[in-house]
Amino acid sequence: MAKQKIILILKILIFLSILGLTFLIFCQQINLTSLDLGRHIKNGQMIWQDKDVLYKNFYSYTEPDFPFANHHWLSGIIFYFIYLTGGFKLLSIFNILIALLTVSLIFYHACKRSNFWLAAFLILPVVLIMSERTDIRPEIFSYLFLVVIFYLLNKFRKTNNYKYLIWLLPIQLVWINLHIYFFLGLFLICLVLLEKLITNLIKSHSIIISFKNYQKLIYITIACFVVSLANPHWLKGLLYPFNILKKYGYEIVENKSPLYLENLMINYNISIFKILVVILVISYVVLFIVKIKTKKRFFDFNGFNIFYIGLTVFFVFSAFFAIRNLPIFALMTLPIAAGNFYSFKQIIKNKNKLITNEKIINLSIPIFIFILYIVSFLWLIRDLNGNNYYLKNKLGLGLVSNSEDPLNFFNDNNLAGPIFNNYDFGSTLAFWLYPQEKIFVDNRPEAYSPEFFTDTYKPMQADEKKWEEFSAKYNINLIYFSHTDGTPWARNFLSKRLNDDEWPLIYFDLNNVIMIKNNQANKKIIAKYRIDNNKFEEKINKLMEITGIGGKNKILMDLADLSFLYGQKDIAEKIYKKILEKQPKNKLTLAATGYLYSDSDTIKALNYFNKAILAGYKLPSIYNQMGLIYWNLADYQEAKKMWQTALKINSKDDHAKYYLNQAKELLR
Repeated sequence: MAKQKIILILKILIFLSILGLTFLIFCQQINLTSLDLGRHIKNGQMIWQDKDVLYKNFYSYTEPDFPFANHHWLSGIIFYFIYLTGGFKLLSIFNILIALLTVSLIFYHACKRSNFWLAAFLILPVVLIMSERTDIRPEIFSYLFLVVIFYLLNKFRKTNNYKYLIWLLPIQLVWINLHIYFFLGLFLICLVLLEKLITNLIKSHSIIISFKNYQKLIYITIACFVVSLANPHWLKGLLYPFNILKKYGYEIVENKSPLYLENLMINYNISIFKILVVILVISYVVLFIVKIKTKKRFFDFNGFNIFYIGLTVFFVFSAFFAIRNLPIFALMTLPIAAGNFYSFKQIIKNKNKLITNEKIINLSIPIFIFILYIVSFLWLIRDLNGNNYYLKNKLGLGLVSNSEDPLNFFNDNNLAGPIFNNYDFGSTLAFWLYPQEKIFVDNRPEAYSPEFFTDTYKPMQADEKKWEEFSAKYNINLIYFSHTDGTPWARNFLSKRLNDDEWPLIYFDLNNVIMIKNNQANKKIIAKYRIDNNKFEEKINKLMEITGIGGKNKILMDLADLSFLYGQKDIAEKIYKKILEKQPKNKLTLAATGYLYSDSDTIKALNYFNKAILAGYKLPSIYNQMGLIYWNLADYQEAKKMWQTALKINSKDDHAKYYLNQAKELLR
């Protein structure tokens, strides 16, 4: 009896730990700089005033009439009314609650397919991988609806009770207007229909009887497609998921394969993804062994394998295709893998001789899993002010403090456009400034022509002549830019403009800079707010004092990078040293310091790069940079060795290929 109470208490504690980890990962303050949340809220406001927001590139002055299918308009309305009711804090709470509900439901289903302990063990990497998409996005509705439909379809498959399928119609009707992942619901029901038809066909050997037995399921499937036409774009809206992934003229990180991105950045979720794929494969090996041992055919068409194998293939492919799909892959992996592993019970259930000490076994597993969660929790919060991948921003609800300072500065000083802004920041500017000002661009690549990005937006930042040409064409008066934009063209642009007397810097904060055209109309603003070297350092020091739970290192790294772009390398050096004093093995800072010294002290640069590599920062970009340094030192063999190492990590690395080809030509 006492043992049962202990096990019950451990179950409660472990379940609370699962919810606690989910809460911790999603409870991070909102940084609007690179999010599209602002635009969603503005959509919810403007849709009552102008229906063009559904069909056109509504907020931009560069391509205002470019056709655009607003496929997430209903999410905007929901976000807008939540925002009106309780502001950004209530939006944070809403996002967290949906995440908790989603995790709870998929955990419940995994428990039903296996048991509590196996599900609790397997859900840990699932919760961690969900950190890939924690921001407040329409996607959160898709996670919930995917899990709900998955549950309903499994209930139907077990009971053949059609009452569970009726719920698919209202869900699909709402889902298609919330987020583009709505097609996942259609895919799941089509897979169930396919499974039923094949199973019945095998048994009856007649296509006619097969269709006759499942007419109602066929009608419901068709009805799901019909209700999905109830969107502002009708058939175009239904087919939109198959048209959206086209060449935009702009590379989108979230649409890149994790295998491609792992060579460009540090992302622990990619490693977890690989682990989950291995776990999934092993679970199917276990299932296959069980089928052999119990003398059952693996493909026995008993209503199990067709559905789950179809799901496995689809979601594994989806995850390999784009990193944004990692959370949905992880959610579906949990019940599938849990059920596969649990099938092993069929072999050992009557073999008590395998269990040497039942009391130890029964208590050791729950205690082990509980300790695992305690360790995971402590690991997650081990350094809230340091280099924590899963807790990048400050813990808390609502906006990061002082987020609206640049907006207040804009309004208090009656600044005016036309504005040139970067891709990520456009949605926030639309939220803040529309209809007072329109934006240059925002992070909806499908809302602009590919030529806009290839011929206008990127050339303006990469080529000085193009900047002069298009800034004159659009009569640009103000640059409103995120200095955290890591694209090469943005960094080149900021480096040039921050040292350009024609565009004086008048404001900057943790994320953004504002520069204004040096003309007679802006003379008073420039005289009052122009930031020189002394003011720049004062402001940097003031911003460095900002503290909070989580994200401190990111703040310091961003300020150091801004100082580097501004030309104040000594300030960047001080910031890096400050981080390394407390965290001498911080690989990001070690690498950044190496880049800082690359053109001034090559020996120091190589030293820091090697330390970064020893700390685990083994990216092709590091080896490429080291190769350039060795080349400049006339150590050609070592340079070639570095570039060859870069190619070993990523055989498609264009920089390494270029450098090696150049070296081959020059060393002939």
